[in-house]
Amino acid sequence: MIRNKWLSYFWKILWIIGLIILARLSFSYEIQSKQSADATFNLIPLIWFKVIISILFGLYLSLILVKKWSFKINPSLIWCVSIPSLLLSFTYPITATLASFNNLPEVIANSSILYWLINVTSSSNIFGIVAGLSLILSLFNDSRCSEKC
Repeated sequence: MIRNKWLSYFWKILWIIGLIILARLSFSYEIQSKQSADATFNLIPLIWFKVIISILFGLYLSLILVKKWSFKINPSLIWCVSIPSLLLSFTYPITATLASFNNLPEVIANSSILYWLINVTSSSNIFGIVAGLSLILSLFNDSRCSEKC
């Protein structure tokens, strides 16, 4: 019993150390990406980096929230939260990439909905964090199990 208690503390301290390492690596790579973007005037890799790192932070954050690592899919969480969040988080990078190659269709380029979506999704990376977090929780944390487990 006492060993399990200390093991729980050990895993949480190890998780914090991993979070510090992930944050340090992401910040140093972000600085390199910004320097490269300043030199080449190409912001597309930086935009994609920010989305991918926010999803990785969401995935890492979810590691501490999963109580039982058994593969049980929660379909409502995956279809109503994970997939829409992934789509919203990739809206800005895909649009920016297409626009940089002048391949953005005129109907989409002149859409006020797209303008609103880009403003919402580019201002914060919360959709990426929610996508990563909810993806792991939807795969390993079935809501039907919460009452029984």
